[in-house]
Amino acid sequence: MKTSLKNTLLIMAAQMTTLTVLAQAPKAPAKPAIIVPVAQPTQPRSSDKVDLKKLEDKYWSAKDEDYAVIQNRTFSKAGKFYLSAMYGTLVNDPFAQSKPFGASFGYYFNEDFGIEGSYILNSSKSSDSVNEFQSTVANTRPNYNLPGNAMTLGLTYTPFYAKMAFMNMAIMYFDMGFSAGFGLSEYDQVVQAKDSMGIAIIGQDTKVHQTAAHFELGVMQQLFISKNFAFRLDIKNSFYSEKIAPYYVGSSTQGETTKLKNNTLIMFGLTLFTN
Repeated sequence: MKTSLKNTLLIMAAQMTTLTVLAQAPKAPAKPAIIVPVAQPTQPRSSDKVDLKKLEDKYWSAKDEDYAVIQNRTFSKAGKFYLSAMYGTLVNDPFAQSKPFGASFGYYFNEDFGIEGSYILNSSKSSDSVNEFQSTVANTRPNYNLPGNAMTLGLTYTPFYAKMAFMNMAIMYFDMGFSAGFGLSEYDQVVQAKDSMGIAIIGQDTKVHQTAAHFELGVMQQLFISKNFAFRLDIKNSFYSEKIAPYYVGSSTQGETTKLKNNTLIMFGLTLFTN
């Protein structure tokens, strides 16, 4: 009995000693924590951003917004003065026939827009139709006017510039544009002549000079033959209000009527450009 109790006490003492040693044993130092930096997402710079919409619009656009369609024109008009000599014909007046001639002087602000002044000398005479009518119908005359000189100041706009091949031997450059302006037209009323007593002179006409403000619209085309010269074609339409006097009334305004007049001229010429 004593032996068993003794053994039990020895075992408990051994266990207590073991627990005490374990409790007093130094602990292993904790490993230091390793801090791994987390990469922050980089913000794209403004220069790195790509606007896909803008690239798409620029790719499919008919015209690049940064560059003109035509570069280094062979024949340039911008900043140049020019002088044109013109000769042509009146094409739409059944009572008159004339071969007008004149000159135009202008300046191009750029390749498209310019300013131009022109003066046309127009010495008209009765048409063959009027002369035949007067010789056929006795003592009867039509009431009509003869167009005269005209001066105009206006603007020009030439949006078209192109080239073409001539018989596969040469390249020809040309442009085409429009003109609009205001000016003054002269015309003559054709009436029966009278003597100093106011008695009509049978078979003799006289002319009463008149003027009227006009509005002009035109189409023009230039064919360049060198940097300083170009052939020119114009179609000019002038509109004004004219007074028509009855032939047998003479210079009196009795029975005078007013109507809108349109003169259409086709003019050919040569243009000289400054350097």
